[in-house]
Amino acid sequence: MAQVNAVAGLTLYPTCNSSYLGKNIPGKPQVFMPLIGFPPYAEMCAQVAADGYQGFDLG
Repeated sequence: MAQVNAVAGLTLYPTCNSSYLGKNIPGKPQVFMPLIGFPPYAEMCAQVAADGYQGFDLG
């Protein structure tokens, strides 16, 4: 989510008053779910895998 939010923060998407972000439901967390910039994300995932998933509990 941190990467998704960082990339979304470079756009106007998070500033929109839209039901797409859940703004029409009082108390609902406002989150941006789509991933913009898939190639860098895929590269990041490949690096995590190459590093043996350090920081993940796969047990």
